[in-house]
Amino acid sequence: MTIAKDIAAIQSCVANLLDESVVGMKAIAGIIGDGPSHYSKSPALWNAAFRRLGMNSIYLPFDVAAGRVGELIHVLRDSERFMGINVTVPHKVRVIDFLDELDAGAARIQAVNTIVKTAQGKLIGYNTDGEGFIDSILVPPPNEALAFMTTLDGVNVLLLGAGGSARAVAFHVSDHIGQGKLIISNRTVEHARSLAGEIRNAAHEAIVINESEVSTWAPKVGLIINCTTKGQGGIRKLVNGTATLLEPYSSLAPANPPSVGIANEPNFEEKWRARAGADIEANNRLSQSLAQTIPTDTHFYDLIYHPEETVFLHHGRLTGHKTMNGKNMIVCQAVIAFCKRICRQHLMELGKFNDQTFAEIATVMHRAW
Repeated sequence: MTIAKDIAAIQSCVANLLDESVVGMKAIAGIIGDGPSHYSKSPALWNAAFRRLGMNSIYLPFDVAAGRVGELIHVLRDSERFMGINVTVPHKVRVIDFLDELDAGAARIQAVNTIVKTAQGKLIGYNTDGEGFIDSILVPPPNEALAFMTTLDGVNVLLLGAGGSARAVAFHVSDHIGQGKLIISNRTVEHARSLAGEIRNAAHEAIVINESEVSTWAPKVGLIINCTTKGQGGIRKLVNGTATLLEPYSSLAPANPPSVGIANEPNFEEKWRARAGADIEANNRLSQSLAQTIPTDTHFYDLIYHPEETVFLHHGRLTGHKTMNGKNMIVCQAVIAFCKRICRQHLMELGKFNDQTFAEIATVMHRAW
């Protein structure tokens, strides 16, 4: 596939506009999701790393609908300059159907956030989310002396959510908490039960609760992790053509966000908020009330980084808890995906596949945020 044709073929699969003059002759990496062009920090992080290493490569966001994921992956596979790609919500499970192989970690989690194209043209799925999450908690970020937590051993953890990111976090957390308990809550309790069953099959304890039981368990844990999309910024387009917003909600309490019209219609947000007002108020009131009952040594962690402080984290901070958003996890998993997965062969050829380079790339990505 020629240079011009591969960009045209990619463009036919994605909703956001690709600037062919910027892409030029560069090798291509990127991120696929339902709307990463609107919020993803990954292009800034990866492109800064490419510049530091002098690589003639570019990292692009690809907004792709669920029904076009397979087509896009097929197009990328056929492009001779495609290096690999990251995957974000809501496609981390869906992409598995279009890959040649999963590494052991991704197979265990059954979710993929990194796809590497081998020299033989195979597409292999990996998952760096869980490892990145653990590093973000236990390893101090560049230029900081202290980590978010000193250990997870023996800590009871409340996990909110059971989707692709939650799966990665759940398996890695269960590897680190020792005799601690992993408590999983999800709006659709069947998904939580399924995930808990897989955790138990891996010889770790997992407890399933429904949303109404969060208020009972939250005061009994040392770490609460939001892996849901409650609180995430941006308009969420739904499969029926309508849209909704999730940013005003806290993951600590139930939410029933209404769907309204279409995302680009005039006064969409105003119309949505008129319908959602009572639900937002109930959600926020319950969340803040619950946060006040949780011991202050309990840590609040949100995988969301847009906005920088979700309602969940805001309520945690106001009630005296240590909080962290998803920025450090994104950077940590990006360093792993860059250094150990997608650019691994390039770094080995340069003689830079070492801890010193990994630390340098981590610093570059943190600064590029």
